[in-house]
Amino acid sequence: MKEQDDPNNTVSFDENVVCPVTGEELTLSGEELISSSGRRYAVADGIPLLYVDENAGASASKKSSPETEVTHTVQDFYEDAPFPNYNTFDSVSTFVRQADAGIFARLLRNQIPLNANVLEVGCGTGQLSNYLAATTVSRVYGADMAVASLQLGHDFARRNGIEGVRFVQTNLFMPPFRPESMDVVISNGVLHHTYDTKKAFVSVSRLVKPGGHIIVGLYNHIGRLRTDVRRVLVRCFGERVLFLDPHLRKDLSPEKRRAWIRDQYYHPQERKHSMSEVVNWFGETGFRFISSIPKISGEFDRDEKLFEPQNPGTHVERIMAEVGMLFSQYGGEGGLFICIGKKMG
Repeated sequence: MKEQDDPNNTVSFDENVVCPVTGEELTLSGEELISSSGRRYAVADGIPLLYVDENAGASASKKSSPETEVTHTVQDFYEDAPFPNYNTFDSVSTFVRQADAGIFARLLRNQIPLNANVLEVGCGTGQLSNYLAATTVSRVYGADMAVASLQLGHDFARRNGIEGVRFVQTNLFMPPFRPESMDVVISNGVLHHTYDTKKAFVSVSRLVKPGGHIIVGLYNHIGRLRTDVRRVLVRCFGERVLFLDPHLRKDLSPEKRRAWIRDQYYHPQERKHSMSEVVNWFGETGFRFISSIPKISGEFDRDEKLFEPQNPGTHVERIMAEVGMLFSQYGGEGGLFICIGKKMG
């Protein structure tokens, strides 16, 4: 992602990254990004700081709201404990090998269109963004509101020579990306940590090109019951009961273990949703349901075609798929389901 020199000692930054308030193009001057109307944003160690509150243009008396307070609470939570963290022993080869062992990441790597613009909203420490940049020819953007998380991802990419990825501090309700500029938008395990999941979905869905795809991962009401029970046990008996969490039986660094425990058991803002809700959101925003993990009908295959249309099923069939999560690995490690939609028109 190289910038173009400008005769006025400024640099055209990135055609897909714009001012989050006005949508204007940004130019790079020294350590600042400047919009044509004069708004200025710092660049800290290569990371554009383009986070603004939703009410950035409001009067001082209207700048504080319950919504922004929730956003700032979640932001502070991840600044203190970036998630997911890297293992201290990770190199790019071990990192890619471990990611390849996860079916979803490997399928995504193999099936994303060539030369695609890919945006991960709520990328955390950028593990998926770095993985896709290291293993595809996509142009990858990792967006998150926590600078501490972005710094870990940015440092890992720089240390391991991963090119083609740009990390950007972002408020997903005020995204600094050009509308309809992305072939694939991924937001996995993020939107349910905002003050309004549907509003967050609508905001990021506007960034998808016609014919492009959105990939949304959310906690499920039924599938997360096992984690909910463990959370109650943690409150009653302390963390000694976390031997019941199958994820914590893996080979994790102390930092990665702490990040998982905090995210799963102490998060200040969490909401749960159903597959039917997301299917309805797709229909309301001009998307067509394509596929899901777990599948609504049939078993998910190791060579599943993520972007080939599947039957969305009936409301009852989707509930049955959610019940099935409770007794599978999906319910064991967080109760997260994924839906993929294609933008029509």
